[in-house]
Amino acid sequence: MKRHYSHVKCTGTGLQIPAFDRYLAAWVIAPYLVAALLLAVPQLLQPASTQNALELISVSIADKRSGPWLPTELDALQLNNNHGWLRAVFTVPVASAGPDAPPLGLYLSGTFSARVFWNDHEVGFKGLPGEDPESESAGPIDAIIHLPVDSVAPGNNIALLELSSHYRQHSLNSIIHGSEILPGLRLASYSSEIRRPIGYYSTPLLGFILLVITTLVIVSTNIYERRLGLVMVISLLVAATAELFRAIYAYPYGLHMLRLGLVASALMVFACTLPFYFGRRGGLRMPVSGLLAVTAAGIVATLWIGPPQDVVHAVLWASVPASIALVWKSPQASQGNRIILTSALACLLLSLSLDKDLFFDQYLYAAVVPLLAVICRPTAVKKSLPRTVQLLVRSAGRTRIIDCKEILTIQGAGNYSQIRLVSGETILDDRSLKEMLTLFPANFIRAHRSHLVNLDAVHELRSLGAGKYELLLTHQQRCPLSRTHVKTVRESLAQR
Repeated sequence: MKRHYSHVKCTGTGLQIPAFDRYLAAWVIAPYLVAALLLAVPQLLQPASTQNALELISVSIADKRSGPWLPTELDALQLNNNHGWLRAVFTVPVASAGPDAPPLGLYLSGTFSARVFWNDHEVGFKGLPGEDPESESAGPIDAIIHLPVDSVAPGNNIALLELSSHYRQHSLNSIIHGSEILPGLRLASYSSEIRRPIGYYSTPLLGFILLVITTLVIVSTNIYERRLGLVMVISLLVAATAELFRAIYAYPYGLHMLRLGLVASALMVFACTLPFYFGRRGGLRMPVSGLLAVTAAGIVATLWIGPPQDVVHAVLWASVPASIALVWKSPQASQGNRIILTSALACLLLSLSLDKDLFFDQYLYAAVVPLLAVICRPTAVKKSLPRTVQLLVRSAGRTRIIDCKEILTIQGAGNYSQIRLVSGETILDDRSLKEMLTLFPANFIRAHRSHLVNLDAVHELRSLGAGKYELLLTHQQRCPLSRTHVKTVRESLAQR
């Protein structure tokens, strides 16, 4: 298909430079520019206290305050019997210590309660830890412990934390939450705001706005495609809302799995719907019952197998390539449309290969921007050549010209097709049913996996009970109608 480009003439040179048309700018270039902007926004909006954390030298853990101490990693920190001690060594530069230095705070984030000692001085609590559930008072998911100026010395400083995590509902990789950008144990300038900074969630926040807009403007020529698109958009909206909740309310850490389960379940719905959407968009039959079964199984696996984010991440690794395969298998999409759809999905696939922790907090909502553009864009169907009203039937070395108005049904017979005429005559053609479908005008549609029917000849759609249907045609003829094609045939008849 030819694409026409406008040209801009350069003054004084006479050169003709091709310029992108509005279609290309709106649906191809703009979404990727917006996605790149969303990835840069969190770094710009996060307060200095989250960007200028002081160096953490070492972390070790012990069952008792007296040791023995074993080196550990924050992203794999677990407590024996949900109780233990953590020893962290920070380096404080001279400029950050002393009476004239700005106050420092120890930032704690995760599913645990803590009592904090700084250089052997008790400085604060995140809830109240205990050796058993009865003696623990669950702390907030995020907390900031103010460090008195006279307790901070230049050089190495030791933070000693008594930890307990009896109210965790599910085994996660670590009780300390966070990423390299915003670690769950860090020393930085003090802030009275204990909730996670909204700047950290700026990507889902802006993504939330785009999702609302998408919900309002989503369009499609196919009602099922539009419904599947809305399911994906609404599931992303639910996940983004749950993500933003942490920046709004410092909830007790015992509720964290409720929030995380909501995020993961919503994203599981998105992941499972994705290939069904692109299958429908490409004109392929994707049963709704299959989508419901796959989604239900995915949510169960997310909540019971876990960790939730790992399960969703794995399912996305399967559903995105499957969606790309369906795009290229589509009999309706043009080559240019395939490239646009593939590039939108490739953006999501690329984000999956980045930091897994930041994927759910930030990368996902930037990566789906091109996908949202695809969902908002009307379906682009490959334009076929005008179909003739006459058919050249090839059979046994002979060719016969038949007016399409004289054809009632075409039945598949292996690599051949059996054509039934109004006169009652039956002709065998050398082409398969799939080939024949591409030759007929729009009034010929599939009524059964082995039958095409001329809608102009249909007088009645009849239900036979037990999920069986048939079409009554002119001249007392009948055509079987499968349950999977009933809705399509009924809608096509209603539009005539």
